[in-house]
Amino acid sequence: MKTGEYLIKAIKETGTRHVFGIQGDYVLNFYSQLCASQLKVLNTCDEQGAGFAADAYARATGFGVVCVTYGVGGLKIANSTAQAFAELSPVLVISGGPGIAERKHDPLLHHKVRSFETQLNVFREMTVAQAILDDAKNAATEIDRVINAIIQTKRPGYIELPRDMVDVDIDDTHAIHREERPAIDLVAVDEAVREVLGMLAAAERPIVIAGVEVHRFGLQTLFLEFLERSELPFVTGVLGKSVVSENHPQFIGVYAGGMSPDDVREAVEGADCVIAIGSYLMDIATGIFTHHIDPNQSVVMSPDNILVKHHSYLGVGMEYFLKVLTRAMPDQKKRFEQPKKHELSPFAAQPNSKITMDRFISCINDFLDDNTTVIAEPGDPLFGSLDIRVHGMAEFLSPAYYASLGFSVPASIGIQLASPGRRPLVLVGDGSFQMTGMELSVSVRYGLSPIVVILNNHGYGTFRPMMDGDFNDLQPWRYADIVKVIGGGEGYTVITEDELSAALKAARKNVSSPTIIDVNLGKYDCSERLRKLTERLKERVKK
Repeated sequence: MKTGEYLIKAIKETGTRHVFGIQGDYVLNFYSQLCASQLKVLNTCDEQGAGFAADAYARATGFGVVCVTYGVGGLKIANSTAQAFAELSPVLVISGGPGIAERKHDPLLHHKVRSFETQLNVFREMTVAQAILDDAKNAATEIDRVINAIIQTKRPGYIELPRDMVDVDIDDTHAIHREERPAIDLVAVDEAVREVLGMLAAAERPIVIAGVEVHRFGLQTLFLEFLERSELPFVTGVLGKSVVSENHPQFIGVYAGGMSPDDVREAVEGADCVIAIGSYLMDIATGIFTHHIDPNQSVVMSPDNILVKHHSYLGVGMEYFLKVLTRAMPDQKKRFEQPKKHELSPFAAQPNSKITMDRFISCINDFLDDNTTVIAEPGDPLFGSLDIRVHGMAEFLSPAYYASLGFSVPASIGIQLASPGRRPLVLVGDGSFQMTGMELSVSVRYGLSPIVVILNNHGYGTFRPMMDGDFNDLQPWRYADIVKVIGGGEGYTVITEDELSAALKAARKNVSSPTIIDVNLGKYDCSERLRKLTERLKERVKK
């Protein structure tokens, strides 16, 4: 088997059906092999768009692939790969490269930066495993090693394929590389379970926080069993929003420190026992560290460690521990005090009433159905939509930790290909849309139908409350007319609540092409959550 053929075979064995990217001369031969395979290759407008699409695809399916050329292609997806690493998204980055024979005597080949190792060194900082397939004897083993590391850690990996190695015969009669996991300390597990059960027995107002790692490591079913067995109320963090359906009767709301609604904040910060499962306590998710959770009353579960109060149980992973804890829950359930569930008021459009951000969120909440996946751009599209009630499991996406602008529109490509029966609803600011909105032409080309709602406040509205200036302003675009430029779709410009409702209804009927809805907001209008957050950020910016 040839190197390129084995790499394609290994990708297919992950269950992946699509590869995103842009070709270039260093990767053309491999692209030809890809296009001749059963994998569907999707060319995006820009490499970063391909990286974001692969990231979203990986979050939905468990594995994504982006394939680009060397240097100018590879370094363009450094940002999307960094995001995938930060947010536990299992993406395989494949880069073509100069041939092994071409590298002799260190010539000045195009796309080269400092040395032929520059790109590899960059990706060492943002991937869990890397390989240059420069030796036919171990190429198959190296491919397996990188892919297995991606699957086990849920973080990206990097493979560089020199162009003169694509058609080289390799040795594929090897044993697949597997990492042996250390044995679990059963005595430690038993001690930790007894300690947690003791905390729950003494508690009157416990709460569970479900984090993003519950989704990334495929623990939703186990988590639901734990909820059913314990009958504990739960919230999610920002990254973990919709890790299970938010229509679940025990769901209270999304906790984000000081930018949480008062009822959600009281449920968490007034709890006398907090069980956090797979949560990221990073700045944005905690309202710039305005969370108040007493470590003396906390249990924190992570993939390789359990922390009970101040006792750390290293090597005890949350999957095994959650299984044992669920089985150990007493049959006679204790009746805990149930916190108030955070609810939005029902939306009814007011004719000729100018839309505001808070009313927009209520409208979207009313619009959602069981077949919609919400993709929220960092900034107010994310903060405002924390109050939206998402119907399905893991049907809300946002790079809430790494917070790269430009994610949502290309992400809609990956999401709709990963789940063809679902409709992406993209919530994006006008500034972010101007970065990557051209990827909608890819949606037209491949018959995809995202609903893209542009929150048009005439600039970078997330930053205005922190510090305003001309740097926050944008050249105004006629967003609804973009469908004419890209050759397909429907476009609407809305100012009032009734116009927004009418445009969303029309968008739902358009299932064959993208819909753009340009929602004109006030220049300084923002959600209540953003108002709370920027008060804290303003203090940081001025220091």
